[in-house]
Parts: sequence; C-alpha cells; structure tokens
Amino acid sequence: MTKQSSIPKLYNEYFHEPTSQLYKLHAKLDAIVLQAYGFKPDDDLLEKLLTLNLELAEKETRVGAIVGPWAPQ
Repeated sequence: MTKQSSIPKLYNEYFHEPTSQLYKLHAKLDAIVLQAYGFKPDDDLLEKLLTLNLELAEKETRVGAIVGPWAPQ
C-alpha cells in the first residue's frame, strides 16, 4: 500500500464491483441481517439498525444493561 492508498480508498474501489469478494460478502451479510431482524429487502438497513440501536440505548438508560437471548453464558 502506498502513501496515497488507504483502507477506505481500497474498500470504496471494490465495494460496488459485483465480482469482488468484498461485494459478495456484503451481499451475504445484508441477507443475514435482513433475516435475523425480520427486515424487508427494500428496507434501509442502516436506518433500521440505527433506529433499533437508539431504542435499545434509550431503554438501557431507563432499566440498565439489556442482555439478549443470544448472549454467551
């Protein structure tokens, strides 16, 4: 990597390239998140996750730490 290169620059170069591994991994991750949270394919994932995060943060300020059923024992 040269001084002009950076991780974000390289990331952005390959993010929208359908044949890149990065693109394929993002598509797979998006599908898993849709399924896990019950979101629809046309939902804005970032918006939905931010809303969920803000709701949980607000709830934590009221009742304390929240532990999901997925938490390690």
